[in-house]
Amino acid sequence: MLINLKVLWIFYRKLLIPAVLFSLLTSIPAGINFETFSFGFLFIFPLMHYFIYELRLKNEYHFYANFGFSRITLWLITVAFSIILKLIIAIL
Repeated sequence: MLINLKVLWIFYRKLLIPAVLFSLLTSIPAGINFETFSFGFLFIFPLMHYFIYELRLKNEYHFYANFGFSRITLWLITVAFSIILKLIIAIL
């Protein structure tokens, strides 16, 4: 279990930093608050996944497949994480 979390951290640390920065940049014109940040993150996080892992580093999927994470699983986790974050912010 701990190894799987480390592997997911390796995968998502390449996505989280640019996604958070671009989400902050897109929320500046509307005023920086959690609602605008989460709305930007909802769209930018999957876009970062696409640009980084589908276009630039598409051969890295083999590494994650060796640990049991298929391409579809990683995409589902990405989309689910962005939707969950949006829902949590909407509730608060």
